[in-house]
Amino acid sequence: MSEQKFLKNDLKTLVEKFSKDDVITSIEKNYQKDKVIFVHANDIVDNKTIKPAKVDAKTIENIEKSIINHGLYNPLIVRKAKNNKYEIIIGRKRWIACKKINFSNMPIIVNEYDDQETLLILLCDSIENKNFNPIEVALIINELKTKFNYKNNDICEILHQSPSQISNYLSLLSLPKSIIQKVSTNRLSFGHAKALTHLKSEKDVITVAKKIDDFRLSVREAEDLVYSLKDKNIKYTKNYVLKQKDNTIIVQINKKEDSDKIYRKINELLKNSFKKL
Repeated sequence: MSEQKFLKNDLKTLVEKFSKDDVITSIEKNYQKDKVIFVHANDIVDNKTIKPAKVDAKTIENIEKSIINHGLYNPLIVRKAKNNKYEIIIGRKRWIACKKINFSNMPIIVNEYDDQETLLILLCDSIENKNFNPIEVALIINELKTKFNYKNNDICEILHQSPSQISNYLSLLSLPKSIIQKVSTNRLSFGHAKALTHLKSEKDVITVAKKIDDFRLSVREAEDLVYSLKDKNIKYTKNYVLKQKDNTIIVQINKKEDSDKIYRKINELLKNSFKKL
């Protein structure tokens, strides 16, 4: 059997194994069977694949408080790394929180996962989290494709998601670093970030990201803004923007018809209010 055929069969087996819905649950059920040891947080290193994905500071702060008040009971899953260290696989946020508070008694389970298995476990663990980090997912998918020749269809089978969604994750990695960090730390949503990936100019990406933040644009509004820049190369402003300054509400309206419509609506509301007095 050729090496290429062997690898293809091995990949197929792994895809079937990790496409099941209970992968992480099955791993966690083995906690009681596996040997738990205790180490200092500094004896663990970040996972080399998802290390560039930053974590929301507020999330870490909440985990810190929980550990301080209630302790850390569930073991983290790690594997051996260089210099007598361990590389984190499952429990990254808890490890980051423990590291910040200099936690010295972390329960861990050491498993002998190879690089490919580690990536697949990371992928399943990330996507099963309701508040998953799309940048982590993108980094994992990218490495599976570049290092282990995974195709989009293989990853679709594991994640139970469409090929276009897999492409959406990967496209995030083309964004400027400052934007990637905003997505990674929940300051910019996955939907907003997907819209930004359609822009070629880094300057446009940063400009639109700022407008999304300043005007609190919805994903649909961000998409409209992106397409206006992409297709017509025109400057976009929202049809109307509400701003509050002290006790004053300022309505900035850009279209005459919108101005008339909103003016009539305000007058109507005011009349109804005075009738009730």
